[in-house]
Amino acid sequence: MISSRLKEIKLLMEYAVPADERRQALALLEDFSGDRIALNLFHAFYSFLPEGLDDAINGLQVIALKQGIFLLCATTGIDKYLYVVNQEQAEFLGNTANGIWDSEVLAFFGYPSREDSIRSLEDISRFPAYSPATADSNLCPVCSAANGEFHTLGCPVEVCPWCGGQLTNCACRFTITGKNRLAGEDDLESFHEQLSGKGRIPFDAASQRPAYLTDGEE
Repeated sequence: MISSRLKEIKLLMEYAVPADERRQALALLEDFSGDRIALNLFHAFYSFLPEGLDDAINGLQVIALKQGIFLLCATTGIDKYLYVVNQEQAEFLGNTANGIWDSEVLAFFGYPSREDSIRSLEDISRFPAYSPATADSNLCPVCSAANGEFHTLGCPVEVCPWCGGQLTNCACRFTITGKNRLAGEDDLESFHEQLSGKGRIPFDAASQRPAYLTDGEE
């Protein structure tokens, strides 16, 4: 899946990136060639150039991270753009000068208002550069939950609070719900309620990450 996404991005870049910036843009892409978070952002950017003009990403910075969801800034030759990104997709929010308009995004990342987000984003240089999520020992290697946060439901790293095994692989979800399989949102919501009632086990980098290695880790 990652290899096919990488090929798609390279194809998009042939039409989107100015010729004199292509080598640098491709080098940056290669730096993140195994990282789903970055690739989702690259794909979103090069699929829909914000200004409708040829452009290239030359840097990524982490504005915020919560529950495996990143607020990232993509710096280009034209402007600086905000994206909400997870392991599945990236959503374009606009440029940093205009701040965050979406009320749900503001609330999720703890901004009281759009004006507060604008003030926070005035100096992008104060935010750290993004590095591949899978290389960060304090993040879940699959869903990017930070140490102490709950996994995204369905993450194979999450530990079952009933048996201590792998939640997506043990039979507890069937025993607890009384079903042979969980089909549809109603079943998942019901299981999530029972899971939360029992007490979900948050991501613990010291004990969970070594037990679940991703491709490229040893």
